[in-house]
Amino acid sequence: MADGDRGEQAFEIEEDRLRPVGPGDTSSSFDPTRLDFGHYAGRTIEELAGTDPDYLRWLEKHPSGTRYRGEIRRVLGTISTSIDWSR
Repeated sequence: MADGDRGEQAFEIEEDRLRPVGPGDTSSSFDPTRLDFGHYAGRTIEELAGTDPDYLRWLEKHPSGTRYRGEIRRVLGTISTSIDWSR
């Protein structure tokens, strides 16, 4: 076979902006009010606000919590204009 001709074919990537990329169950649509990974999988942000608000504060700053930041801020009543990564 010549260079560049390895019999490989491109594949189509479906673009679904409602489907999250990352950990968790991707077989269903994303619910920003309920965690889909980790120790608290299946629990809602509101439940966690009452039982472990420190976890939510941490999750809001962590890359794995990006999808949940809006809901965390709504539930905790916080508006963060910048993230202090040194804390």
